[in-house]
Amino acid sequence: MSPGTSTLEKRARQVLGVSPEAGAQAIKKAYRRLARQYHPDRNPNDKTVVEKFLLITEAYQYLLYHKLPGRNSRLAAGVTLENEDADKRYARWWMEHFGEFF
Repeated sequence: MSPGTSTLEKRARQVLGVSPEAGAQAIKKAYRRLARQYHPDRNPNDKTVVEKFLLITEAYQYLLYHKLPGRNSRLAAGVTLENEDADKRYARWWMEHFGEFF
């Protein structure tokens, strides 16, 4: 990735599984594949699938439409598609933002 690439862009590309050189078509293709895989209608008994679907959608909107994440952004908090304990995820986010003070 180029030196000017933001952390959000790196995370979004990691979530979608696309390379730094991937263009709009590759991003759309990756989004569609993951959206089908993690769509809540296809996985009605899985409680974590909604969060994953929202994360994928947020990453797609950030990369393609440059839509900045909101206040409760999963992408900005560093959520990944792998199952992770919410407490560990919060601790990682906290250290990312405030760890330099300690």
